Amino acid sequence: IAWFSFLKNTVASFKKIKDLNFIPIMDSITHIALGASIGEAVFGNKFGFKAALLGALLSSIPDFDVALYLFYDFYAMLSIHRGYSHSILICSLLAIFISFLLFHWKLFGESSFAKISFFAWTCFMSHLLLDTLTSYGTQLFLPFSNTRVGFDCINVVDPVYTIPLIIGLILCFWIYKTKTNRTKFVHWSIAISTIYLLLTFLNKQHIENIIQDHFDQADIKIQKLMTMPVGIANYNWYGVAKAKDSIYLQKYSLFEKEENP
Repeated sequence: IAWFSFLKNTVASFKKIKDLNFIPIMDSITHIALGASIGEAVFGNKFGFKAALLGALLSSIPDFDVALYLFYDFYAMLSIHRGYSHSILICSLLAIFISFLLFHWKLFGESSFAKISFFAWTCFMSHLLLDTLTSYGTQLFLPFSNTRVGFDCINVVDPVYTIPLIIGLILCFWIYKTKTNRTKFVHWSIAISTIYLLLTFLNKQHIENIIQDHFDQADIKIQKLMTMPVGIANYNWYGVAKAKDSIYLQKYSLFEKEENP
């Protein structure tokens, strides 16, 4: 009976995750694609698919905390997810430990411990960086601080960032897999996606200035303004402004006529 109850609760937990759609599949694909790209970029074609596969795995590890959905409800997971598993300290220590194992087992031949450590640490940090750029925020500084860091400049799921990485991997591992210089496609895809990330920072500042002007024109004195992208491609935004006794919501699109708050 006890085992039946545990199984029933487990199934219910997975159903809850699916119904809430709290963890978009595209988000996982993004981390996997970036991790695989890092593996190929660091080690090149010397180890075939091995570096890419391990990179995809390492960059996904911080999100393994979703297994806690088996034991906590959705509201408790709001504070648990992106917690200790996304801490810079914890991930750095885990990267060092995994690097030691990879080096000891000679999974990358005679590659130095420093190179393997750089690879593992970069995979972990890439995950933390991407999550920090979204609106949900990440507790980077646990256990010293539980403050959530979020730059709110890109949506959790944005194919404009992910697709170049996927194209680079396809060119590298399928179309030009026998070419000695195949890694260049991954280098280009990482560069393109990184440029897009940088542009989202600039776009966010542009959007904030426009929304701030809207409130000024409406003679609304705001104390705090928060902006966040919605949807893909970084062109639809919401601005939430706090005034002395009111909260305002402003929608703005780069391709639509401006609206007053």
